[in-house]
Amino acid sequence: MDRYSAIRYAVRLPVLGRYLFRLYGLLGLLTLAPAAVALATGSPPAAAVYGAISAAFGLLGILGRKLPEAQSVQKNEAAAIVGLAFVTSSLVFSLPVMTYGVRFVDAWFESVSGVTTTGLSTLDVSQMPPAFLFARGWSQWVGGIGVVVLALAVLFRSGHAARSLGFSRTEMGDTVGGTRAHARRVVIIYLALTGIGVFGLSAAGSAPIDAVVHAMTAVSTGGFANDPDSLASAGTAELVVINLLCLAGAVSFHVYYVSLLGFDRLRRLDGQFYSLLLFVAALLAFILGVGALTGNDFDVLEIGTLVISAQTTAGFTAVELSTLPSWVLLLLCLAMFVGGGVGSTSGGIKLGRLLFILTWMRTYFVRSSLPDTAHVDIRVGGRRTTESDVQDVFAVVGAYLAVLFVSWLVFVIQGYPADASLFEVTSALSTAGLSSGITAAELPDDLKVLLCFDMLFGRVEVVILLVLLMPGTWFGRRRRVV
Repeated sequence: MDRYSAIRYAVRLPVLGRYLFRLYGLLGLLTLAPAAVALATGSPPAAAVYGAISAAFGLLGILGRKLPEAQSVQKNEAAAIVGLAFVTSSLVFSLPVMTYGVRFVDAWFESVSGVTTTGLSTLDVSQMPPAFLFARGWSQWVGGIGVVVLALAVLFRSGHAARSLGFSRTEMGDTVGGTRAHARRVVIIYLALTGIGVFGLSAAGSAPIDAVVHAMTAVSTGGFANDPDSLASAGTAELVVINLLCLAGAVSFHVYYVSLLGFDRLRRLDGQFYSLLLFVAALLAFILGVGALTGNDFDVLEIGTLVISAQTTAGFTAVELSTLPSWVLLLLCLAMFVGGGVGSTSGGIKLGRLLFILTWMRTYFVRSSLPDTAHVDIRVGGRRTTESDVQDVFAVVGAYLAVLFVSWLVFVIQGYPADASLFEVTSALSTAGLSSGITAAELPDDLKVLLCFDMLFGRVEVVILLVLLMPGTWFGRRRRVV
């Protein structure tokens, strides 16, 4: 028996069922969208499956309302709700993909890539009908921030659930109304950005199905495109709009309503916003500069799209990655590893955590030149950090690196090139979706499954899925549901 057994509590199944089932109910309502599109565009088998899923989720949602409500949600319960929501929904939504003649492993891969907003695919979508294209874009839009944040807006009282999705304690502060108010504003901003994206792409000359799907997958930083070559055949205006949407999705949504919508007009945009622009500009300039010196005449718009997609973990590309030098792929790995802002739809370890680590390191070195009696606060974004903050950041980053190394090692052992394997695994774990060419239909099933777990680890964060695997999460004493 460990020393924490007396104060450790397992998840309460009624609490887990109430919130998870009610989240399913919301997801069931949203599933009516791909069902309607499939029915209207001549894909009745897919429409029938989506309809059945919507009905089943709706019944679970009704059941969830009858379960007892707790005054507070434990951290492990919030983690279990979020983790199970992504894992189970990815399995369920592989069923309609199979109606298009896709094997289960590839259907699950496509579904996981959708709900985790990754964008990796083993399928040739050139012959797929509009219903399929809309559904995969819809899955990224919902997985990006839609249904879970919508659930937070109406269901959750505890900030633990919000923070488990990447919303910081600062974003949950009383100054902007707390968790529910934050989630509602996020939903409004998300809808507004998507609508602006559809209008912008339509004005840029995109076909209606492309405008809708690419707007959804750009704002969610998902990267599913309607063409096998991603954005290689897109026009200049379309690329510009998509790049702006990807950047918009990678900015913390907290920035929009605090800095831009007037909640605090004196407050400047947070450091993550400036860091995102700085990282993109610096990486683009470096690649173009080194390319010019080494005789590689890179196209500015194509490389710019690739850099933005890597940094925001969107996954779009207008150039064939296999034609790029290895050093470019390595730099893109670094960009995908870092990702976008905390509280955005992007993946990676997040810029906020990187800034936290850099600030912590700077303060650590400052302390080395001060007397032992001196007290130095570590402040990030103007807020004093706690020991718990430090533990959370290093736990997430450490677990991320551990999963990255193990996954990379598996690919290398099976004979894949070390550099291409590192790129592929980093892309999956960062939910970026860029591929060095390894992810394809002929990839062995065991490696497809490994990438599926990497994508899930990256979307819900490694620590959350590890909580699901801990026996103490499910077995032990439980608090009363009051």
